[in-house]
Amino acid sequence: MTLLQVKPPLKQLFLLFIADVQAVRRSEMSQSDIGTAIFDELTTTEPALNQARLDVLFQDFVAGAVLGEQHYGTPTSTLCKGITERAVRLGLYASALDMDDVDWKVLTHPGSIIWPAAIAVGIELNLSLSELYKAASYGYRTGATTAHFFGATHRAKWHVTSTSGALAATSAAAIALGLTPDQHRNALHICAANIGGSPQAGFERRGAPQTNRAAAISLGITSAHAALLGSPHIEDIWNGPRGLIEMFSLEATSPEILDGVSTAELRLIDTNGFAHSAVTAAWKLYGRVNEKVDSITLTLPASVKGILDASLGGSWWNSAYAIAALWESGDPTNLQSASHFLSKISLEFGEMPIGAGRVSVRTATGEHEEYVERAPEEISWRNIKWGKAGISSSEEAYLRCSNFPLAALR
Repeated sequence: MTLLQVKPPLKQLFLLFIADVQAVRRSEMSQSDIGTAIFDELTTTEPALNQARLDVLFQDFVAGAVLGEQHYGTPTSTLCKGITERAVRLGLYASALDMDDVDWKVLTHPGSIIWPAAIAVGIELNLSLSELYKAASYGYRTGATTAHFFGATHRAKWHVTSTSGALAATSAAAIALGLTPDQHRNALHICAANIGGSPQAGFERRGAPQTNRAAAISLGITSAHAALLGSPHIEDIWNGPRGLIEMFSLEATSPEILDGVSTAELRLIDTNGFAHSAVTAAWKLYGRVNEKVDSITLTLPASVKGILDASLGGSWWNSAYAIAALWESGDPTNLQSASHFLSKISLEFGEMPIGAGRVSVRTATGEHEEYVERAPEEISWRNIKWGKAGISSSEEAYLRCSNFPLAALR
């Protein structure tokens, strides 16, 4: 009996049985076997194309790059014509304002690495938007899956946006360049043998993660290029003292394949991403508390205390400043001035999921509290960000990437 011959209720049971068998087999696999199986699946199966979400992620990426270009000032005309050069510049621009997308499930910033690789190849080969989105969907899937497979032990010692991001860029470039599944797999091996990225970049709060992203982009494109030419590569990348599992402190236990697109979220609020939920909580309270504020208590996850203590990074990394500014402007996209309320705010840390936030406001009538686990993607906030960059459609956004400066319409 084939699967097509099984009646619907029995078919569901049959599929569940097959999934259980596969789960048992995976539980008996070694760490390296799981890694190999993941690479096989990432290169031999096609991800579902969530075109509507990819369209949003793409336009948001270009908006971030246009605004980031303004941050860098007048661009040099050199190092912006080849695939790698264009991709690196796009990546630096897109992450310059720390507003590129975030995947809270695996704690990475995938878009500012994946889109540059796909776009740079796409412009060179005159790919359609559909082809561009296909390449990006492979990149998002590879990035999320490998970050999840690498796990918390890896993330504690390495900049996982860089390590998983390089592999994500490799997949995006491989698909955009038309590599075969075998070439794609070889490209991932080439990349895996060269990944890196210090987490110190984030802890210093000086913007260095954007340079880590650029290096990951370059490595991804180089890996796909090398595989296309048939360059030699390491076959056993997982095992032994020189393998990834030991060298990079991988947990290497989860075989789960993540699509990465559905979990990527926009950053639309005018402060660091760890404070977005707290700002949203304050915004909700602002809309319903119409009394004089005596004090405000901001509570953030204990897991991010080391980078949200306001000791470095100026007002962008000062979450109390962001809440005070929200109470002054009432606008989460405009958190520039906090002079009136900053002295009323106290900052605490507690047990809650990373990315969450709680705000309590005390007035004469009592205490008002709001807790938010994930900041929403308010269309009005998105329109403000995209409007500042002049983004009106995906086609127009793609055209902007064909030359520098990005802010100039073609």
